[in-house]
Amino acid sequence: MTETRRVAAHEVRLPDGRTIAPGVVEITDGMAEKAYPLEGEPAHTEWLGGTIVIRSDNRAYKDNKPIET
Repeated sequence: MTETRRVAAHEVRLPDGRTIAPGVVEITDGMAEKAYPLEGEPAHTEWLGGTIVIRSDNRAYKDNKPIET
């Protein structure tokens, strides 16, 4: 079964150099599937704070550690 984890942070840096602040990243099977602005309080969203970086390998990292599903 595929699991999706939704995490939020003060800012999300995308591979193309853009930044979403504050932002949400949806991670499925270890891959960043979606990133979008945080609006309101979406259900089942973990607040990680700080910065999440989505690298060109399409994985999301927090403090240089991959965020797992």
